[in-house]
Amino acid sequence: MALLATPALAQPRPSVVDPVGYYFPQGARLDPAIPSPQQFLGYPVGSRYTRHDRLVAYFEQLAKVSDRVQLEHIGQSYEGRPLLLVTISSPANLARRESIKAQRQQLVDPAAPIPADAPAVAWLAYSVHGNETSGGEAALLTAYYLAASQDAQTQHWLDNAVVVIDPAQNPDGRDRAANWHNAWGSSPASSDPADREHVEPFPGGRFNHYLTDLNRDWLAIGQEDTRPKINHFHQWYPNVQIDFHEMGKDSTYYFEPSPESMESPLLPKSSFQANHWLARFHAQALDALGSLYYTGETFDNFSPIFGSTYPDFHGAVGVTVEQASSRGLVQESVNGPLHFDFTVRNQLAIGLASVRGAVEDKDRLFALQKDFYKSALKQAADYGVRDWVFGDASDPALSRRLLDRLLAHRIEVRELSREVTIDGKRYQPGSAWVVPARQPQFRLAHAIFEFTPPVEGDVFYNGTSYAVAPAYGLQYAASRSALPAGAAVTAVPAAQGGVVGGAAGYAYSVDLRDFGAYRVVGDLHRAGVRLRAAFAPFQTGGDIEHGHGTVVVPVAGQALDAAALHARIDEFGRQHGVRIHSLATGRSSAGVDLGSDNVRALRAPAIALVMGEGVSAPEIGSAWFAFDQHLGLPSSKLEPAQLGRVDLSRYTSIVLAGGNYAAVPEAAVKALKDWVAAGGSLVTWGSGARWAVEQGLATAAIKPGDKPAVERLDFGSQRDVFALRRVSGNILSADIDLSHPLAFGLQQRAIHVNKETGLVFEANPNAYLNVVRIDDKPKVNGYLSAPNLARVAGSTFAQVVPVGQGNVVVFADDPVHRKYWHGTERLLLNAVLFGNHLNPIRQRGE
Repeated sequence: MALLATPALAQPRPSVVDPVGYYFPQGARLDPAIPSPQQFLGYPVGSRYTRHDRLVAYFEQLAKVSDRVQLEHIGQSYEGRPLLLVTISSPANLARRESIKAQRQQLVDPAAPIPADAPAVAWLAYSVHGNETSGGEAALLTAYYLAASQDAQTQHWLDNAVVVIDPAQNPDGRDRAANWHNAWGSSPASSDPADREHVEPFPGGRFNHYLTDLNRDWLAIGQEDTRPKINHFHQWYPNVQIDFHEMGKDSTYYFEPSPESMESPLLPKSSFQANHWLARFHAQALDALGSLYYTGETFDNFSPIFGSTYPDFHGAVGVTVEQASSRGLVQESVNGPLHFDFTVRNQLAIGLASVRGAVEDKDRLFALQKDFYKSALKQAADYGVRDWVFGDASDPALSRRLLDRLLAHRIEVRELSREVTIDGKRYQPGSAWVVPARQPQFRLAHAIFEFTPPVEGDVFYNGTSYAVAPAYGLQYAASRSALPAGAAVTAVPAAQGGVVGGAAGYAYSVDLRDFGAYRVVGDLHRAGVRLRAAFAPFQTGGDIEHGHGTVVVPVAGQALDAAALHARIDEFGRQHGVRIHSLATGRSSAGVDLGSDNVRALRAPAIALVMGEGVSAPEIGSAWFAFDQHLGLPSSKLEPAQLGRVDLSRYTSIVLAGGNYAAVPEAAVKALKDWVAAGGSLVTWGSGARWAVEQGLATAAIKPGDKPAVERLDFGSQRDVFALRRVSGNILSADIDLSHPLAFGLQQRAIHVNKETGLVFEANPNAYLNVVRIDDKPKVNGYLSAPNLARVAGSTFAQVVPVGQGNVVVFADDPVHRKYWHGTERLLLNAVLFGNHLNPIRQRGE
């Protein structure tokens, strides 16, 4: 049964008070006691862009007047906007909401029976990309219809399903887009694609406050916007989850299934066959509207990082839907004028069709979810790994962070009951934990700890590697035999921080092996405390070892007296859960003494981020987040053109992420050259590094690509050939020089790097400058073609190029990829902390 039954072009656009006939079927019986969005907002949905505060206000009103609607404020964005979850069902179901949630836990328990009276759960998630705005508007109409419809069909849905609506997953980005479109909209509307209304400036509304693509944050949980919805997902365990997106204006409408080649080999075939069940309801809904659509050609179901694939890893039917975007009220397209309200109506139709599908297919959706977890146990029993272990007593901050993510995903974790050594690495009780492979969440645990199963070359929408543990740079291991595991862990243990050993008579030491120590160092810099760093190891009384990069805080020579200094350092250590040692003497029992030339004074970083038109927003956003949240130091955000107009001498480090810098004026390039030569440190990666080399800012050598042989190719194979030749996102094994300041805090020469571009650096002739080198025969996670593998093998991933008194740090790829690559993030943090100490020591006579 279709929701609408007449072709789109024949229907009038909605009036302020009456959406029936365009958004809703003719003759729809809607409760007049329930205000429509048009009545509440004062304008027709689709005639302007609804700000987040008005969206929140409407849902609050809907929850007040309807016994079918409950509203929860589950968190807030970085900019303070509320994150909502709206639950819609029959009054009887809402009255027993907590017992329904308990039934959901039974569904994912392989040993429990399927509850007889359980409703299906359909989760509708909108606008994770903030400028894909038709979804948020459709959420208003979807909720209104379910609350107000008096039709027997709607009542049947609500009796047999709970609908969970996340109306705005990214409210900061959504408001950025809504404010832009509203500010530049014309009356009458302009359909010219070049009109300012349709051309958002940097960074656009796609990303959240820290310019994160939240659709790719479900597995890593790198942003606070993501955490609340993960928590509530595991309370509801939906049967159907729809992630509403938009794509280019000249497209039509896309819904799954995706191509078979893009299915995850970790998941059972039944998970993807279920997409075909739901697809028939989506097709019927769009057929009734006369809306063009397609399936099965693009997008993937490969990785649990997505909001449409994370549910697949929990026995649900997760679906990406994509509507061609008007990016304004109306825009010219190859299909004719594309109106905003038309895009909203398609999203509304798909949302209601998804609810219908969840109800009509409830029994086999329940069976799918139950069988999913049963098969996970069988798959785990046949897998070669029995347990994973992770954690490092020297890095409690990252150890706790990974534990926190595992618990958020409801992955079973157990205490390590006795010390074990695997692959030469020690794991100790209290600082390391065991993750059993034989558990219902085996597939998600595998996704975090193991490399992606091998894939055949094909067209991939996104990266082909996504494991979290290798990216953390934290020690972990897989064991084929059972490890000594104790009680289940239900919460992250409290961090133990502060000064150890009382007030220092001589100095304090901060160990950068603990990732949390970076925040302590940043706070000390902001407090005006003078810092030094050990460029060679030393050992103090009690046989405490201090490695490369240990930050030393002398008691003498500070603006604070000894008592105040101790209080401040102890406060920072407790606040960030970092143990800081007090030292009674400058004489070491082994290694260098604290007055050595190898214990060097640190300058306080002053960081600038080049952030504006042409710059990759998610890449520079990752650096911004790292400096804000993990170093605790502010950074100035400069437009590229400002580089030639502002006084650069106030900055110690300038960061240049990937992007297109063709519009940067010559005056800005000259200003950068002069600044670097005078002692500045320019940190670059990806296409930003390529631009720096091309402009003569750095003398790094870029390895040329192999010129493909002239060959005859079929015209229809263009997309496939391009995909096979590109670098689709890989984890590669590499070697790092632990004595170099960029590597301070790391403990193992073996490191994993993220490779997602074709940029490859040759080794610098100065052997001391090649800090990270990809292995000659690297371990590769993900799809990498043979020619690309040959190019990247043995290449330099990170090097420092001295220029005058300063330097240029070049990374082949983003070291802070998606805000969870903490292993290489340390290199970025070190680059700004030790920026004036990165060059090799000049020998006498040079």
